[in-house]
Amino acid sequence: MNFAIPSFQRASILKEKTINYLLGQGVEPSSIYVFVREDDKDVGEYLSLESLGINVHPIDIKGIGATHNYITEYFQEDEFICELDDDVFDIIDKDRNSVRDFVAVLKDMMEIMIKENINYGGFYQCDNPKFMSGNKQYTTDLRYMLGLMRLRRIKKDIKVVTNYAEDFEHCLRYFVRDGKILKNNWIAGKTKNYAEGGCNGDGRGFETERTDKELLAEEFPMLCRLFQRKNGRYDLRLKEYAGNPSVAHNFKKGHMISKMN
Repeated sequence: MNFAIPSFQRASILKEKTINYLLGQGVEPSSIYVFVREDDKDVGEYLSLESLGINVHPIDIKGIGATHNYITEYFQEDEFICELDDDVFDIIDKDRNSVRDFVAVLKDMMEIMIKENINYGGFYQCDNPKFMSGNKQYTTDLRYMLGLMRLRRIKKDIKVVTNYAEDFEHCLRYFVRDGKILKNNWIAGKTKNYAEGGCNGDGRGFETERTDKELLAEEFPMLCRLFQRKNGRYDLRLKEYAGNPSVAHNFKKGHMISKMN
């Protein structure tokens, strides 16, 4: 299994956090791939990771959504990859203990995904033991999974069109495609949300988020709706019946017909 990390203007944070975490977990450096903009001011520092055996790819692409599309094209069809943000400093279980063997967690999920023909997997969206423990360990209905870390089997027919809602969009597109996605509710990553810099921070704001999320609400009206939080941010909420695979099937069928007309 390979690990893919998009990063932007956070070379030192990447080294200190996600790279340090993966190496500490015994991940082979040659299986780690870093994707960074070629015009990044820190590109030299990123390239220094190659001395550790890590693969660094400067690319002429802007935006986290477009970067994930590039990653989709880079790896082979049906290959499993684990994608992580560049500032993951720990991964915990529902009892708030640090996970001893994250690779083993991924392998267990891969076995389920292969058996159940699932191509997209993720983890709980916050490191709150109360919320995590209130769920079954694994669910396969449509649920939001934060893009902080994810496990997916490359499907080149999956492409995203948003930058500031691409994690939500991946969940929607894979669910519509396959009728299920795998969520490990007992595992969560630790990071500083909305930290300065990073791929998500490049041009992100309330209005750019709203534009992206409006696009998804319009494309997937049976599955989600747009709403505004008290702080002014726009977000997406899944509809109650959205997790039913038959809804995904009917939506996919109708979506294909509308494209043909």
